[in-house]
Amino acid sequence: MVAQGLLHTGLMWAIERLAGSYDVHAEEGSGLPRVRATAGSKFGILCYHRVGTQGVPLFSRLEPSAFAAQMRYVKKHYRVVPLGQLCDELQDGRRVPPTLAITFDDGYRDLYTHAFPVLQKYQIPATIYLIGRCMESGEVPWYDRIFLALKAAPGESLRVELGSPREFRISSPSARVSAAWEMVSYLRSVRDTRRQEWCAAFERQIPLPVEELEGRMLDWNQVGAMHRAGISFGAHTMSHPVVSQLDPRGLEEELIVCKQVLERGLGARVEHFAYPFGKPEDVSLAAKEILRGAAYRSAVTTNEGFNTTGSDRLRLRRLQIGEDTSLANFAFNVSRLFLEVSGDKCSVLHRSESLGRPGMEMRRF
Repeated sequence: MVAQGLLHTGLMWAIERLAGSYDVHAEEGSGLPRVRATAGSKFGILCYHRVGTQGVPLFSRLEPSAFAAQMRYVKKHYRVVPLGQLCDELQDGRRVPPTLAITFDDGYRDLYTHAFPVLQKYQIPATIYLIGRCMESGEVPWYDRIFLALKAAPGESLRVELGSPREFRISSPSARVSAAWEMVSYLRSVRDTRRQEWCAAFERQIPLPVEELEGRMLDWNQVGAMHRAGISFGAHTMSHPVVSQLDPRGLEEELIVCKQVLERGLGARVEHFAYPFGKPEDVSLAAKEILRGAAYRSAVTTNEGFNTTGSDRLRLRRLQIGEDTSLANFAFNVSRLFLEVSGDKCSVLHRSESLGRPGMEMRRF
């Protein structure tokens, strides 16, 4: 395997060194790779969702031992800084080695039980983006409820309305997961009021297993303990909608009220934001203006790539980390993050082609 060979022969180290001073991009018109000197410093942001394998979220599992190996690797090979420091260095343009910040979306409880001890052990700073309503009520997000409903649905078929009547065959666990993804994808494409109505009707159709809903999210005691130990917290909206599907009133509720709720609970300022889903179609100029007016210092997307001097701090790029337990693949993807210029039509080092690893489609939240 390519990544294993690079790691074990020491060539991964050479790629990491190259990434500090050079970029690889596709030559316009030919698609051929070209190496050029880097104009400024490079800053990468890693995006995790959960560290653990049991219960919610059903769509995301990462073995704690794999996470520990990843943190040990980045501590040894990269400069890792708090997100606030990364924003400072982006702004002032200082020259630094390739630098990483670690982030987590949603605020699942296993971040306290599995991720927090590892971060403490290796003295790695991190930022966790919290959903306001989950902190207030302890409820799991709406998309987790869809996955749980599909897991619990009786029979081998399910009929729902997704713009038009849709019947799913759910005779296997994989078919149920695929059906849940399709439902979530549909709900990302409609106005948020429609999404709320659909979810309420769906839960009337399929009762959820209560025992799988309890104790899955961080609580204020856990958040407080992590905060006192140096973990930072940001906002991830009140209810995890697609912000581009919100009206002006909804934008204020999700972006401003969430900040207020979290600041009261933390007793500290909340300056960083993560767009739910985070793809270009999920972000809006109106949201960006509200974030700026509410004095957020940064906002992160799930668009892949590194950030550098001049990057828009309200649309920062991140690399999503999935369930793969291979340390070699992880090391390759982080080095590639710093080496390859984002947005090129031809991906010079495209990971799904070069590594051939399964499950690389990033359908994270």
